[in-house]
Amino acid sequence: MLGLGGGTILVPLLIFLLGVPIHIASGASIVAVVATSSAAAISYVRDEMTNMRLGMFLELATTLGAVTGAFLVSVVSESTLRVIFGLSLLYASGTMYLQSRRMERSWAHRPNDALADRLELGGSYFDSTRNETITYGVGNTPKTMVVSYFAGIVSGLLGIGGGGIKVPAMNSIAGIPMKVAVATSNFMIGVTAAASAFVYLRHGYCNAFVTAPVVLGALLGAFVGARLIRHVRGVDIKRMFVFILLVLGLRMILSGVWLV
Repeated sequence: MLGLGGGTILVPLLIFLLGVPIHIASGASIVAVVATSSAAAISYVRDEMTNMRLGMFLELATTLGAVTGAFLVSVVSESTLRVIFGLSLLYASGTMYLQSRRMERSWAHRPNDALADRLELGGSYFDSTRNETITYGVGNTPKTMVVSYFAGIVSGLLGIGGGGIKVPAMNSIAGIPMKVAVATSNFMIGVTAAASAFVYLRHGYCNAFVTAPVVLGALLGAFVGARLIRHVRGVDIKRMFVFILLVLGLRMILSGVWLV
């Protein structure tokens, strides 16, 4: 429902509830993200919420960042990873909260900028909760691409898919409706996660006894969430997003500081 791929929630739960080391939790999560992205993307593409052109364009930067982050994971300590993870979640939560206070809708409409206009990145979709067809443009495309590269690095380092940064970037920076940002993020994170999953496998961070049940559970949740989003307003999705990221971000930072 939030375009996170599940990794943003999976990693903290595996660490705090089951005591799994963060590198093993990230390895299981990155494989699950590939599966959940594929499951949810089918529904979103069918409902024409996914902006395929924008997703493929931003994925150029995100995949490069994911490979960079995955290679860095073996040289970064667990406490540092937790703090980085927490800060990235607080950034995303704060950005979306500040924007949502000023708006009745889940996004601020922007026309296509020069690059988006040339690449025809704008689009439209039918919102069943509002019973209207919504047309939107894509603004600040270069800035959104830079943030997507950073999201890729975070994804590769932490095994979360990068949705916690991609969705706010598309929604707050580019001016894309929340539902489209969620659907496009789901489309993108499968590619991002697959690019870094091979590196996790190479380093031996994918434990089969942890990964297999995680993937099965996450797949079931992805099918359910992709169907529920049709009946939920974009503003409500945004509020859920802000709350979940705030709680998890603070928890991860505190745990990282305690490990130092």
